[in-house]
Amino acid sequence: MFLPRRKSTVVPLVCFIALSLWYFNYLQPTVGPLLPSTQQQAASHRVASGQEPSAPNAPVSAFIDGHYDPSAAVTKPSDRYPVQSLIRLPVGPPDNIPKIQHSFGTETQKEKAEREQRLTAVKDSFVHSWEGYRKYAWKKDELAPIQGGHATTFGGWGATLVDSLDTLWMMGLIEDFEAAVEAIKEIDLSKAKLQLLNVFETTIRYLGGLLGAYDLSGGRYPILLDKAKEVGDFLYGAFDTPNRLPVTRWDWEAARKGAEQEASDVALLAEVGSLTLEFTRLAQLTNDDKYFDAVQRISDVLDQQQNKTTLPGLWPVIMDAKRGKFADVGYTLGGMADSAYEYLPKQHMLLGGLTQQYQKMYEATLTPITKHIFFRAMNPENKEILVSGSVRVNENAGAIVPDFKAQHLGCFTGGMIGIGAKIFDRPDDLQTARRLVDGCIWVYNHTQTGIMPEIFQMVPCKDDLCKWDEDWWLRTVGIRTDKTEEFFQSMTEVTKGRWVAENQRLPQGFSSIPDRRYILRPEAIESVFVFYRITGEKEYQDAAWRMFTAIERHTRTNIANAAIQDVTMTSPPKDDRMESFWLAETLKYFYAIFADPAVLSLDDYVLNKSSTTKGDSGHGPGAFKASNPVDIYRSHISELLAPVAQKPAKDIYDRLAWTQTFDKGDLGLAVPSLRVPPKEATAKAAEWSANFPSSDLVEKPVVAGTFLQFFFKPQPLMGLIVPSILRKKTVYGTNPKLGLRDESDPSKGKKRIIVEFSSPNIAKPFHAGHLRSTIIGGFLANLYEAAGWDVLRMNYLGDWGRQFGLLAEAYNMYGSEDKLQKDPIGHLFDIYVAINQVSKPEEDEIKEKKEQLKKASEMGRDTTALEKEIEQLESKSVNEKARQYFKRMEDGDDAALALWKRFRDLSIERYKRTYSRLNIHYDEYSGESQVEMERMERAAQQLAKSGVSETSEGAVIVDLTKNPKTKKLGKALVRKKDGSSLYLTRDIGEAVKRHELYQFDKMIYVVASQQDLHLAQLFKILELMGHQDVAEKCQHINFGMVQGMSTRKGTVKFLDDILRDVGEKMHEVMQKNDTKYQQVENPEQTADTLGITAVMVQDMSGKRVNNYEFSLERMTSFEGDTGPYLQYAHARLCSITRKAGLSAEDLEAADLSLLQESHAINLVRALSSWPDVVQNTLKTQEPVTVLAYLFKMTHMLSSSYDVLKVVGSEPEVKKARMALYEAARQVLNNGMKLLGLSPVERSARGTPDLL
Repeated sequence: MFLPRRKSTVVPLVCFIALSLWYFNYLQPTVGPLLPSTQQQAASHRVASGQEPSAPNAPVSAFIDGHYDPSAAVTKPSDRYPVQSLIRLPVGPPDNIPKIQHSFGTETQKEKAEREQRLTAVKDSFVHSWEGYRKYAWKKDELAPIQGGHATTFGGWGATLVDSLDTLWMMGLIEDFEAAVEAIKEIDLSKAKLQLLNVFETTIRYLGGLLGAYDLSGGRYPILLDKAKEVGDFLYGAFDTPNRLPVTRWDWEAARKGAEQEASDVALLAEVGSLTLEFTRLAQLTNDDKYFDAVQRISDVLDQQQNKTTLPGLWPVIMDAKRGKFADVGYTLGGMADSAYEYLPKQHMLLGGLTQQYQKMYEATLTPITKHIFFRAMNPENKEILVSGSVRVNENAGAIVPDFKAQHLGCFTGGMIGIGAKIFDRPDDLQTARRLVDGCIWVYNHTQTGIMPEIFQMVPCKDDLCKWDEDWWLRTVGIRTDKTEEFFQSMTEVTKGRWVAENQRLPQGFSSIPDRRYILRPEAIESVFVFYRITGEKEYQDAAWRMFTAIERHTRTNIANAAIQDVTMTSPPKDDRMESFWLAETLKYFYAIFADPAVLSLDDYVLNKSSTTKGDSGHGPGAFKASNPVDIYRSHISELLAPVAQKPAKDIYDRLAWTQTFDKGDLGLAVPSLRVPPKEATAKAAEWSANFPSSDLVEKPVVAGTFLQFFFKPQPLMGLIVPSILRKKTVYGTNPKLGLRDESDPSKGKKRIIVEFSSPNIAKPFHAGHLRSTIIGGFLANLYEAAGWDVLRMNYLGDWGRQFGLLAEAYNMYGSEDKLQKDPIGHLFDIYVAINQVSKPEEDEIKEKKEQLKKASEMGRDTTALEKEIEQLESKSVNEKARQYFKRMEDGDDAALALWKRFRDLSIERYKRTYSRLNIHYDEYSGESQVEMERMERAAQQLAKSGVSETSEGAVIVDLTKNPKTKKLGKALVRKKDGSSLYLTRDIGEAVKRHELYQFDKMIYVVASQQDLHLAQLFKILELMGHQDVAEKCQHINFGMVQGMSTRKGTVKFLDDILRDVGEKMHEVMQKNDTKYQQVENPEQTADTLGITAVMVQDMSGKRVNNYEFSLERMTSFEGDTGPYLQYAHARLCSITRKAGLSAEDLEAADLSLLQESHAINLVRALSSWPDVVQNTLKTQEPVTVLAYLFKMTHMLSSSYDVLKVVGSEPEVKKARMALYEAARQVLNNGMKLLGLSPVERSARGTPDLL
């Protein structure tokens, strides 16, 4: 019996796929397709070039370089059983599918080196096999890896070539990829080398391979989609049956000649039920619902029959496709059934969650699967592992008979259950997934080769404890053996089992191995990869490495890699066979598990059965239609204007800019920016506007001098934006693709940024002087995270220096262990103030004596006694004792360092509590103390060796005044006369250390503008030292000071005190409205949140570099653009939601065409610009960019309430308005959280009931 093999196409998840649905289908009923289909584009090009062919029914591939090639055309007969009514792709914006992939932290240099070494080894293995294929089997289905021949197994069209495209691209083998693309042009579907084609295999290897390569390469190679459509049209003929279910073993030539055909009454479940992903993706890319209709009919049959089988919830292996029924009694998730189950959660993701059918079907399988198919296997380590077996149902007795026979192919189940656990919010299922994956790893680890066999049996647990019982294992082996030799008759089952186990090389736990081969299958590594990406647990990477090295060791040949015959032999013989999935899947997953987590991210891709597809291509680097709906309009305008202006669409796209006010349009274009001479620009603007074609999305552009103003048509915009926000929720406005090192090649991973901010001094309270750095830095970290960067939040503490010696002396003089335990920060501050009160008079006296010494010396007097007196004063001074104590710290004195560490640890714990109130967290608490002396010495030596530094009066300096370009930077002191280090020395060493350790792409220092010179000197010195690569990645984000909050001479205002005072003020305001106050669940907490918002918003209300006056009265007001006003606006929207009493389903079903008022139209125009605002903020790096947008949008909201009333309006109007308000609330919520604020749902300020 044929066992269909699993393959792996990756089809993009909601970020692009669902957008494609939404983009091409959601708008289609009202505005038509936004972009022409591939065929339409090709046709328009041929018309323009005067090459319109006269063969309208020929496939796209019949046109090579614009010329019709008759030999490439496949004659396509009319359908004998045409579809009367197409099932269309579900429409609407995608659902908010939960995140799957683990949030990976920063790896160490050692971890990175190990990972990259493994990655290289996998790539080398791929290249070895690929070069063998190119040399001995180019354009053939399979390579014979021992003899160097080839085999025709899947139509003869080059299965390995097509199937491997996505892996080539992912590994960066672009020349090989392009050579393969050229070869694909020669595929001729009229000349298959097999009479009967396996529709399933042809779909996953060819259609999946082409679609995957097209998506992953960003649509750069249109021939791939052309060929995919040709393959789809070819295979579509297999569905031309009375019930539209496909012929799985298809006589394609007879069908082409018009022979009648019908689906088989004996078909394999996997071959019928595993076509959905490829055909659905083809429908999305071509905007042709016929492909989706073909496979959705199969899904509907499975849905209808799911609870009518002999084991309700599951489908048996054999299907009567002719009648659309099931009568078989054998059930498994292994061969012949596997991918029909695997595709259920993946189809849900591919469709963006727009239908619940596939979730329902998947969840209906879980109970019978976990109860009857999965079993716990007994093993010597007593490890909790699960194995996927099979069962038969005794129709007469109704008994379910288990068969503990497992398959390598069944190892996909761990990944399937893991993905289902995440996307369907079933956390308990994750443990089941873990045990399944661990089971497959266990089998790999326990054979003689370290490789899993094709088919094997294990011993199920005999009780719930599942403790290892060797006699039980041997007895089971003895019972299961079919040997009947005479000498067995006198043996006990245990003795017989021992003999069989020894002679058949059965590892402990295995009861038999019916098929000992390994044919280079991918299922085990696929699930190990998936589970590693879900959990982030390195043990799964290590397991993958053991698997890879074992496979490579036993399967490698001089030409490529070959299947082996017996995994229980230490030197197994090889078979001359290498199926295409070795390159297309197995090595792809081995590569991906050691690649950067952004490569093949489970949050960006759906893994199906034959290659890797990546979504969203646009005209330029700013085109992100999935995350920014306005990019749809940019693309649309660019394509319409390009032929009119005779300018490249990409150039137009790049120059379409947002406007400051809606009266100037939604997008604007400066005509001179397209290299139009200024004198001609006005006339060209008028000409282009007059000739601009009619559009369902935008009005004809308005001419304003040399500018064109584009206004979006209200209803299509409403229908696009509001559902998009309601579906995307918290991710609306974010764009993770911006953080990729290469948007077209995710395998290069995410860009990494370090944001250093806050940086208070240890053992001192967190005062307002650190406030701005903390707020701005926290915002920037959020911003880059929303843009998909790998963000490392770092707090570089002032935790080293003479002040610690001073603090230690203070603790010796005034310290109290009891007070330190009760209030560590307060007590340390008190004693620090006390010691300064002692040291200040000493310093004043020494200073006065030195003045006397100077005058005496100038007058020629004897100064010996005075010098001795000064020396004695200095030696006895507190500052000298502090200097000596700090010297002990620098020398590594254990006692001195222990006290310092205690102060540091206590301070950090207090800081963490303060930071949590501001929604701030850190990935690393670094500090001056963490810069090793050796590193500073190395930096000093490098400065001297390169001639950058010089000695001046005993100190070491860098004189930047010698170069006219850096003259303003002055002279930088690197080391004092006494040899002690300075901030600059440490900063140089720390910057180089961070670059070596984290390999960052950007590092931001969020430091006050008073440090402009210091940071400028740092960056320039790094450059002069030879670290230009580091210097170019560093940026200083500066800011002005908070005035009216002195931190010296008794007027200190600590942040905790400030937040307490503002919170109390907010509480007083809230209590003025007793009715509303009583409705607030936790008024003190709400007041605290409002107070924190007041402080943060006041800080962010102007440009960073501006100073501002701290004003308690102004910041706590609900009037004007303040934090409390912003919170009130959010709380008011929440109040409307509560009073409306509508469900999420009601809002999704709202008729948005009822929103005709100008207030509604302008509000949705504002909401549409939110993703642009976020992207623009990455350029400005100003919190006020976001804040100004939120205030502008909330003012629009406020002016709308009297016009767009919810309560009391007609039911359908109520739904539509509430959908708009909920979209506005979501955007406001997203913006506030980006700023680091915590939106409240009740503010206790009066909310008008008229809404």
